[in-house]
Amino acid sequence: MNGFRVDSHTPRRYGGSVPLLAFLGVSIVLTFSHGHFGPQFVLALTGILVSLTVIELVRPKSALNGASPKLAWIAAIIVGTFLLGSNSQLIYAQQVPETKALVNTINAALTVASLMPLALLFDKPWRSRVLIVLAVGVIGLLLVTRRHVLWSSPQPFIDVWTFSVQAVRYFLDGKNPYVESYVDIYGGRYDYVPRYPYLPMWLLWSSAFAWIGKGAFDVRASLVAADVVIVGALIGLGRAYWKEWERPLLAAAVWLACPISLFILEQSWIDALLSAALGVSFFFLAKRRWLAAGIAVGAACATKQYAFIAGGLLLIWVWRTGGKQAALRFFGAAAGFALAIVLPFLLSDPGNFAKATLSSWADAKPRPDSLSLVAFIAHTLDFATPDGMQEHYSKLGWIGPAAVLALAAALWRRKNPTLRSAIIFVGLAYGWMFEFARQAFCNYYHFVAFFFLVAALLPAVKDAPAPVLAAEK
Repeated sequence: MNGFRVDSHTPRRYGGSVPLLAFLGVSIVLTFSHGHFGPQFVLALTGILVSLTVIELVRPKSALNGASPKLAWIAAIIVGTFLLGSNSQLIYAQQVPETKALVNTINAALTVASLMPLALLFDKPWRSRVLIVLAVGVIGLLLVTRRHVLWSSPQPFIDVWTFSVQAVRYFLDGKNPYVESYVDIYGGRYDYVPRYPYLPMWLLWSSAFAWIGKGAFDVRASLVAADVVIVGALIGLGRAYWKEWERPLLAAAVWLACPISLFILEQSWIDALLSAALGVSFFFLAKRRWLAAGIAVGAACATKQYAFIAGGLLLIWVWRTGGKQAALRFFGAAAGFALAIVLPFLLSDPGNFAKATLSSWADAKPRPDSLSLVAFIAHTLDFATPDGMQEHYSKLGWIGPAAVLALAAALWRRKNPTLRSAIIFVGLAYGWMFEFARQAFCNYYHFVAFFFLVAALLPAVKDAPAPVLAAEK
C-alpha cells in the first residue's frame, strides 16, 4: 500500500469532533471579540485550550479526538458562512460597489453551503459528486470574497498595512527597509517605535506580488495568494490520508469560511503566510519528504519570529518517526533556507535589523486589552495598565515558555506519535504561549485555530510509512 489512507468504511473511533469544535470555538470567540480583552472571551478561550490539552494528553486516540465526520464539516461551513453573512467584520469598508459585491458573494457561498446536507441523501457515487461540486463552489466563492475585501477596504487604518506597504516600496526602490524611517500613524499613543518588524520572507513574498501587480502596492494580494496555498496544502494533506476528495475539500472550505478571516485579511496581518508555509510542510511530512518539509519550515522561520516553536516540535516528531538522519536532513534544510533568506538583510546592518525584528517585540509593554490570561489576571487584581502589567509580568511570563517545553517533552515521550499529534501539540503550544504573552490579539489565535483545523482532518491512528523519494533515502 502506498501511504496510509482511510476509506468510507473507517471504524467509528475516527468519528470525533473535538479538534473541529476547538477550531469553531476559537473562531467564534474571535468573531465577537475581534481579539480584544473581555473576561468572557478569555474564559471561553482558556476552557477550549484546557479541554483539548487534557483530551490530547490523556486519551489521544479516543473517539473524541479523531477525524471529524462529513456532517460536522458541513455544519462548520454553514455556521462560518452564516456568521460571515451576518457581519463580514470589516471595519474600514467604504460605500463602493465592491462592498455590495462582497456581501452578495458571501450570501451566495452561504446558499451553496446550506445545500450541502442534501448531498447526503444521494447514493454513491452521486453523493460524492454532488458534495464535491458544492464544496468547490463554496471554496471558489470564498476566495472571490478575498478579492472584494481589497477593493472594499483599500486603506485600513493600521500600522501593519502602512509599514508593510512602505517597506515594499523601499525594497523595490533598492533600499533596505530595516534601516528606513516609518510614520507613526497613531501619533505616539502606543509604546513603540515605528519600524518594519517582520522577517525578510514576508518582505520578499509581498514584494513579489507588488512587482507582479506592476505597482499595485496592496500587500494583501500576497495574503490572498497565501490562502490559496493553504487550500492546496489542506487538500493535498487530506488526500495523503483519505481515498476520497470530499473531506479534504470540506476542510479547505471550513478554513475559508472562518467568520473572522475577512477581518484578518483587511487588517493585513501576515499570519496567513506563516500558516501556508507550515501547511506545505505538513503535506511533505505526511509523504516523509524530510528535505522539502524542512525548506517549508525554514520559510516559516524566515517569516515571523515565533515560527521556531512549530519548527522545534515538528523536529521532535521527525526524529521520533524517521530517526536521527531524517531529523538532521529536516533541520539542515530548515536552518539553511531560513539563513539564506535572513542573512543578507542581517549582515547589511546587524544593529538596525536586530532593533527592528527583535526590540520591537521584546521591548513592548504588555497590553491590558490583550486576549490573554495575563490581561485577565491584571484586570482582576487591578493592575491593568501597561506600567502595572510590566511590573508584574515577570511573575507570569515564564508560564508560556514552560508550557511549550512541557508539551515538547510530552511529544518526545509519546510512543509512535502521529503527525496529527505533532500538529495539535504545535497548536496547543502556541495557544498557551499566547495566553501568557505580553500581547495577544486576533491574528495570534486565528493562527492557533489553523492547527486545530488540520488536526481535525487527520485520523488519530498510527501513521503508516509513506513512499520516500530515492533522492531522500
